[in-house]
Amino acid sequence: MTSPISDDIKFEGEDANAGNAAPILDLIAAGFLIATAIVVMVASLRLPVPGSALTAPGLLPFLAAASLAAMAVVLGHSALRRRSQTDDETQLFGDLEEQKRMLVLAAMVGAYILALQVLAFQVYFDIAGVPFVLSAFQPVSFIALTAIMHVFWRGSLWTKTAIAAGWTLMLTLTFQKLFNIPLPGGF
Repeated sequence: MTSPISDDIKFEGEDANAGNAAPILDLIAAGFLIATAIVVMVASLRLPVPGSALTAPGLLPFLAAASLAAMAVVLGHSALRRRSQTDDETQLFGDLEEQKRMLVLAAMVGAYILALQVLAFQVYFDIAGVPFVLSAFQPVSFIALTAIMHVFWRGSLWTKTAIAAGWTLMLTLTFQKLFNIPLPGGF
């Protein structure tokens, strides 16, 4: 009897067609991960140790950060090895067009977060006796989602606005009514 798991099936990652990132991007990521790990390790060592070192509150963060640092070193080593094996400019820096799109997305998300802070307001109202709070979250999220989908998706504008409105409404109802958590963009 054969196994239901075939030898020709293999895990290819989140996007099988994506391949490796550009070596320079992996080096930058490794640098940031190592810096973050060092900060966490130093902060965890500064925590007070009320009992023994084995029960110290900073032990788990220290071990997690050390593991992150080790993985970042492996990532950096892999990137250096790939970088030394190629002279092709597109291989070294990756797809510049895709990187521009990601920068645009990061700028849009940054503008969204800034708008939630700057345009903060709250309006209280009732629908059929059920209290609701309208804050900057709803209009800013609707506009941001529509704009992001308009830049990155080819669907029709009415479809994008319907999806943005649906998501904003579902997030609002879920957090305000189900979890009783106030949304950002208020006071």
